Amino acid sequence: MSDFEDVFSTDQDNNEDTAEAVDPVIGELTGSAAVAASTEHIATEDAAPQLYYPNPIAFFAGTLGPSYVRDVGNSSEFVWCPQWHKHPEALSRIEAVWRAWEYLRLDGSLGISTWWINHADPHMRMLMAPNGPFKKCVYNGHLERTKPEQLSLPHIEPELDLYPDF
Repeated sequence: MSDFEDVFSTDQDNNEDTAEAVDPVIGELTGSAAVAASTEHIATEDAAPQLYYPNPIAFFAGTLGPSYVRDVGNSSEFVWCPQWHKHPEALSRIEAVWRAWEYLRLDGSLGISTWWINHADPHMRMLMAPNGPFKKCVYNGHLERTKPEQLSLPHIEPELDLYPDF
């Protein structure tokens, strides 16, 4: 008898094996079949997928930058800084987009669409906005922000009792 026929055999010995392997009341695996299935599940959970890109800089050069071909500069509605990695907001956002891409690329159904709609487009829209982090930069140069008020949003420490648990 072939392997295919063995799986579907109605012979009494196979029925006993099946009865031992699947609980007829709850429909779950029992005995050695349950142990084998749980071990296989643990093995696949522990094996983390490998990153395609080693860091957000490589991701930008290999995927994100070439995916966003836009006119940027003085006469454009979009702005960009070629030294985007010197802007903390840009570096943080592009790292978030990279990490989402690394995770969602493994979803063969809606992963990349989800990545575009929920990650890449919203972050890139903020980065390329005329009033975004590259507002003072131009297409061919980075403008270093040196004044303290340009390095962070204004912040005054609140009263200590605002969050008593800290």
